[in-house]
Amino acid sequence: MLRVLVALALCLPLSGCDLFFDFPEWQWHQKLTVSVMTPEGMKSGSSVTSARIEFPPKWTGVGDAAGMQRGGVSGEAVAVDLGQGRYLFALLQDYTEWTAYTAFFPELEGKAMLKEEMFPYLDQMVASLGQSRDVPRKHYPLLVTFDNINDPASVRRVSPGDLAATFGPGYRLNAITLSITDEPLTEGVLKGLLGWINSLSDYRTISNNPFTNTLPGEIGYLRKTR
Repeated sequence: MLRVLVALALCLPLSGCDLFFDFPEWQWHQKLTVSVMTPEGMKSGSSVTSARIEFPPKWTGVGDAAGMQRGGVSGEAVAVDLGQGRYLFALLQDYTEWTAYTAFFPELEGKAMLKEEMFPYLDQMVASLGQSRDVPRKHYPLLVTFDNINDPASVRRVSPGDLAATFGPGYRLNAITLSITDEPLTEGVLKGLLGWINSLSDYRTISNNPFTNTLPGEIGYLRKTR
């Protein structure tokens, strides 16, 4: 706060000071779609989330946080109805504001770039309304299912490369795609499927399954808000 006040004091007497100019920021809606081949044919589910990336000026932070990139994704996880009361969920864990960037520009991953060099790509990505890209395998969100949809402690990880190990023969992941969209955020789908979702914090370790030992942390990524 002191740094900001000092900057104000130095800046205000000067004409043309750009202290209050907007800093680079991008906001958009993105739709994640998960499609699964089943013995009964293709099944798919999708969810629209909001995403934001911003690069604030250094004077807005202190120490190592000065000028640090900020952003995030908010919304609901994807639910794919596989039939017979079974569902596949793509959580918002490992699903970040940079997922869309890596999907639209996979050739840039690992390339050393100044932040200013990323700006034209971000402009292009946000302007790609209605366009869809495959999400790179290494950036897949965490996939889970519930042996009992009414019991959060029955959660299990699902391997994207071996759905048959969880659901049986004839099940395989077809694709995970992401598109830039102007559709409204998806809301209420999970509440209708998971009656316990608003009381998740009441659940604690009640199983020898190591994955459930992280309740409610892991499946807290069913929903994410800023």
